[in-house]
Amino acid sequence: MAPTAKEIYTGRAGFLWNLLCCPIMGTVGLIVKSIRIYLIPCTTVLCQRLVVRCLWKYLCCCVGWPYQDDEFYGAKALGDHNKNDPSKESGKQMEKHTDWVRAQDLDAFKHKTPQLFEGEIEPNDLCQGAVGDCWLVAAFACASEFPDMIRHMFLTKEFNPRGLYKIRIYHPLKEKWVVVTIDDYIPCEKGTKKPRFMKPNGNELWAILLEKAYAKLCGSYADIEGGFVLWGWLTMTGDNVFQMSLDSGGSSSKKKKSSSSKAQWIREDMVAMESKSDPSDIRKCGFRETKERYSPDQVWTLLKKYDKQKALMSASIGKMEYGKNDGPSGEQMMEQAGLVAGHAYSLIAAMEVSEKSKAGIPKPGGKTFKLLQLRNPWGTYEWKGNWSDKSKLWKKHSSIARQVGFEAADDGAFWMEFSDFAKVYTRINICDRDTSRDASLDINEDRGSCGIFTGFCCGCMQFWCLCKGFRNLYCSHESTDETLDAKEKTCWIC
Repeated sequence: MAPTAKEIYTGRAGFLWNLLCCPIMGTVGLIVKSIRIYLIPCTTVLCQRLVVRCLWKYLCCCVGWPYQDDEFYGAKALGDHNKNDPSKESGKQMEKHTDWVRAQDLDAFKHKTPQLFEGEIEPNDLCQGAVGDCWLVAAFACASEFPDMIRHMFLTKEFNPRGLYKIRIYHPLKEKWVVVTIDDYIPCEKGTKKPRFMKPNGNELWAILLEKAYAKLCGSYADIEGGFVLWGWLTMTGDNVFQMSLDSGGSSSKKKKSSSSKAQWIREDMVAMESKSDPSDIRKCGFRETKERYSPDQVWTLLKKYDKQKALMSASIGKMEYGKNDGPSGEQMMEQAGLVAGHAYSLIAAMEVSEKSKAGIPKPGGKTFKLLQLRNPWGTYEWKGNWSDKSKLWKKHSSIARQVGFEAADDGAFWMEFSDFAKVYTRINICDRDTSRDASLDINEDRGSCGIFTGFCCGCMQFWCLCKGFRNLYCSHESTDETLDAKEKTCWIC
């Protein structure tokens, strides 16, 4: 069956068709993509700047300056946090000691104008507040490893003095992308200008605005308390998500775990569900167990492959039945190991590394290590075992440190060996995302008026001259609901 014209010029027609049609349709596809990614956003931003600076400031009475979203404000937006925990406040109680402050007036932005994105988008931009949405913070943190993915969600490309922002989020029940429009009024403790919930960590707004967009989509800030990282990824990408849960012969809280070598990991698919009791609840979901079973060695192979394909991954440790819930959101602190149970960690790298000389030649009889890099979204509190930041193994195996780019820093990121990981972690979340969206216009707000032209020129140069466009069109990974091959390929051709 012949592919459609759209499949051909988007590089989805299959190897033979892509090869035959590449000179003509491939060029058309690249032109269309470059216009959509760089030219249209650049033109839109320039037009918006012209309108804002030349018209809105003089016609503020007519157009409404600044913008205020009356649909999402006050007690309704805060939500009833006492719904599941009577010790917490209702929305009306919380509103009595809450001030709604415009983003540019927050304490964090004293004497400076905030930016939507400042420099590189990175996990350190995130600082969780009082609401128990560590699952959402972890989802944002994983996604921020791929900055273009975050930028793709923002239809508003830079700081808007009027305070109106449009953010694109995938609706799991409607199964389509929706645009959430918000203002930049942020709930703060009364008498202060410090946000109650997500806090700015630097001179940028994207994290607190994205949290507000999710709160509006779900109903209120209270409605984003507690949740699944996978649901967050589904709404950020619209792609396939699943989890692998450790099955060690029963519930880990009730039975003793079997040895990690005998344990199996089970694939479970997340299914979005409509709530009969509350139709407005769009976060309701369940997990469907599949027949797929994987040994620890197969899981390691899968982690390497999904890492290579730039999938989103996280991991968590199941809570112990008699453990003490002493974390800020009811997590269990594992002081001796430096880990937290009931808490989502970003899984950002899976590398199998062998010892090499300074010249890069493999050492005869050198050891090979299976290393994972994880990040605690708190930005601190790290693993204390082998290959931790203070481990002596880094000095002992200096070539390993060079190959993985090890740097000791109290930033929440740490390395650990897969054998140690398999002993404590009980769940792995994976979003097999479509990487064709990994290209976007960087406005470079910190460079002022020249930033957009710098972003446009650099983006186009990378797209056309450094083969980013070709890779994006023909070498990007398309999301699939099938698990990758868990067999390790040994043929050097593969």
